[in-house]
Amino acid sequence: MADRRDGGSIPVAPLTQIDVTPRLLRVALCALGFLAFFAMTDFDLYMRPEFGALAALVAMFFAGRTPWRELAALPVVRMLGIFIAFLIVHSLYATWVVPDIGYSDQLSTAAKLVRLGVFCCVVGWWLSVCPRAIPGLLGLMVLGLLVAVLYHMPWHSLPEIWDGKMRPRFGIPENLSGQLAAVGGWLALCLLIGIWRDHPHGSRRNWLLAVGFVAYAGSFCVLLFSQSRGAWLAFLSATPLAILGYWLTRRPRGIRTLPLQPLVLATVISVLLVLGARDIFATRFAGADRMLPAAEEAAEQAAEQAADSVLPADAQPVVHVPKKASSETAAPAQSAAVAEPAPVADVGSTIDMTVPGNKAIGIRVRLYELGVEKFKERPWLGWGLDSTGSLIESAHLDLAGERHVHLHNSYLDALVGMGLVGSLLLLTLFVLVMRELVLAWRGGIISTASFWALAGCVGIVLVANAFDSLLWRFEYARAPQELLFGCCIAYALIRRRGADAAVTAARRT
Repeated sequence: MADRRDGGSIPVAPLTQIDVTPRLLRVALCALGFLAFFAMTDFDLYMRPEFGALAALVAMFFAGRTPWRELAALPVVRMLGIFIAFLIVHSLYATWVVPDIGYSDQLSTAAKLVRLGVFCCVVGWWLSVCPRAIPGLLGLMVLGLLVAVLYHMPWHSLPEIWDGKMRPRFGIPENLSGQLAAVGGWLALCLLIGIWRDHPHGSRRNWLLAVGFVAYAGSFCVLLFSQSRGAWLAFLSATPLAILGYWLTRRPRGIRTLPLQPLVLATVISVLLVLGARDIFATRFAGADRMLPAAEEAAEQAAEQAADSVLPADAQPVVHVPKKASSETAAPAQSAAVAEPAPVADVGSTIDMTVPGNKAIGIRVRLYELGVEKFKERPWLGWGLDSTGSLIESAHLDLAGERHVHLHNSYLDALVGMGLVGSLLLLTLFVLVMRELVLAWRGGIISTASFWALAGCVGIVLVANAFDSLLWRFEYARAPQELLFGCCIAYALIRRRGADAAVTAARRT
C-alpha cells in the first residue's frame, strides 16, 4: 500500500539494529497472520484471534530491551499506562458505587480495554520491524471474513435472506458482522485501487483484480445481510469522505490521479446488489413514516403539559381552604398546588415497536434516555464499566422482552461507566494515536493512499459505535482495531527511529 510514487516510502531498520533474529521475526509474523485471519471470524473451534496477539507478546520478551524502550518513548504508550492505572483504581471505586458487583467482575470488564491497548502496542512494534507485511495482513482480514461467511452461510435459507425475512449471524452478532463487513469492504476497495494503480499489466494483475472484486462484492453482501442500519450509515458516510480526502490531498505531493475504473466498477456492483436486496431495506425501514410524527406528538404533549403547569405571574391558583383554617395552613396548600410537577411524555414509549423496522430504534431510544439520566447522576466517575447491565435491569424498561447489557452506544457506555474523567482519558488516547498517523503521513513515512485507507477504517468504526457498543466488549471487534491502531503505532515508531538516526548522523558530522 505504500509506494514511492504515491508520496510515501517506508524506511526499514536493519534487524541487527533492533536485535531481532529472522527466526523470531517469522514467528511473530505467523502470530500476526493468525490474528489477522481470525480477526473477523468465529469458526466454533476456539480459534480466538487474540491468541495470535498473545503469542506476539511472548515473542517480544525474546527481542531484548529494545521493544520496551522504544514503546515507552511514545506519548500514546505513556498515556496508556495512566489510563490502565485509572481503570484499576476506578474498578475499586465502582464496587463502592454498586456493591452487588464484585471487584473482580469490574476489573474483568476493564481488562477488555486494557487488552485492546496493550495488543495495539505489541502489534505496532512488530509491524514497525516489518511494515511491508501490513497490506498482506489487511488482506488476510478480508479473506478470513469471507471464509467465515462461506462456513456459516445458511445456503438453504438464501431466498429468505434476500427477502429480508432472515438475518444470518455468521457466527457473531449481526451488528458486529455489519461493522466488520463495512471495514472489509473498504479495505477490499483500497486493495483494488492499489492493484489497479501500481501492479504491472499481465495475467497476474487480472487475476488479482478479479479476486479483489469478488472480495468487495462478498463483503458488501455481508454488509447488506447484516441488516445493520448503523453499519450501512458508517460505510455510506466514511467511504466517500475518505475517497474525497485522498482526492484533495494528493496534489501537494504530485501524486498520480486516483484511478476511476475500480471506483466505477465497485459503484456498479454496489448499486446492483442494493437493487437485488431492496426487500431488506423495505423491512428495515418499514414504519419510518410513523416514527417522526409519533416523536413530534410526544414533544408537543410534553410542551403543553409544561405550559399548563406554569401559571401566569398575575394568576393565583384557586385553593379551597376551610374557614376555620388559619393562614399558616393555607400558605403550604398554595405552594403545593404551584409546585406539583406535570408528567413528562416519554418519547421512546410513543414508538410503535410492533413494526419490525421500529423495534430496534424504540429500544435504543429508551436505553439512550436511561444512559443520559444515569450519566447526570454521576457525571465525573460514572458507575463502573460492568455496572451498565445492572443499571438497565433495575430500571425495568420495556425492551420488548429482550435483555440488554449495554446501551447500544459505545460513547454513552463510556460516559456512564467511567464518567467524564475516564472518557476524556480514552479520548486523549485516541487523539494521540491519530496524531501519530498524521505526523507519519506528513513526514512521508506513510503514503497518502495508505493514510486514507486507515482513516476510512477508523471512520467506519467511529460511526458504527454511535449505534452499538462494539468498541471493546467483543473480541471480534477488538482484534481488527488492534491491527488498525497497531499500524498507527508502527508508523510512529518508524518515524522516531528515522529522527533518532538523523540526530545521530548529525552528531557524527
